[in-house]
Amino acid sequence: MAWIGGSAGVFRLHDSDDNCGSMVSLSDAADIFDVEVSVLAGLANTTLKFTEVEGEQFVNELDLHKAWGSGVIPTAHPSRIGSAKRSLDELILMKLVKLVYPAALITPQMKAGRLQADLFVELENKRIAIEFFGPSHFIPQYPGELKPPDERRSAIETKLNCECVVWPYWIQRCESNVRALYQPSTVGKASVWSTKAHFGDFVLPDSAEIIVDLSQRFNAVGTEGIGYMYLATRTKNKPVHPIVKRILEGKERSERLIPKGNARPSSFWLPECIERLSAESA
Repeated sequence: MAWIGGSAGVFRLHDSDDNCGSMVSLSDAADIFDVEVSVLAGLANTTLKFTEVEGEQFVNELDLHKAWGSGVIPTAHPSRIGSAKRSLDELILMKLVKLVYPAALITPQMKAGRLQADLFVELENKRIAIEFFGPSHFIPQYPGELKPPDERRSAIETKLNCECVVWPYWIQRCESNVRALYQPSTVGKASVWSTKAHFGDFVLPDSAEIIVDLSQRFNAVGTEGIGYMYLATRTKNKPVHPIVKRILEGKERSERLIPKGNARPSSFWLPECIERLSAESA
């Protein structure tokens, strides 16, 4: 969660295709943790800080993650299973899968040899493992060589004898992307609104192809590329990522959004407004 920027936008568990952001409503948070609203409300001003938006109480997802990890939320969902420390993203994805596919059987942190898959989903005799990849899988936080996503994905597939889908942090946490797991014709979407981690920061030399490969599994690459994910063109209620304004104001370079190993036009990676500015300046 270290790469999360300032709080922006609202996530709606039951309307996730059109609403993404850093703030989670009190009622949605209770659904995610499977606790009563009163339990979370009781943590106000001690562990959780609530913000009122149009008469509804919201809490920052980072605060929720910290509260869960410290054990103050009395939920049946452990924040650690075996050696694996779980993320709030994992818990949200788990809830979204159950909303879209109520009959699905979900095992968190499924053993896969020496590894553990974040989620193991069984639905109508089809099994899928899901690995959520945050920014630290692409940008090292600590000394050491990063391994390509396919290495972990392949190892899990071999042990569990099923497809392992890597869900990278730029793929929106929403019902459409959950459907794309089982329905190849479903068009998914990418969305970022506050992350401090950008494609140009990725260290692997073939980062461009890795990004495209992971995004295509959700049909999230548009006809013009993936630059739409910084804007609100595909997700109705989504903050425009602040890096767009910084680039337009000349405070940040557009190259920050273009990954290593890229052989595609810059328009594939850049929001339309930035690409247009670049063309006019050329």
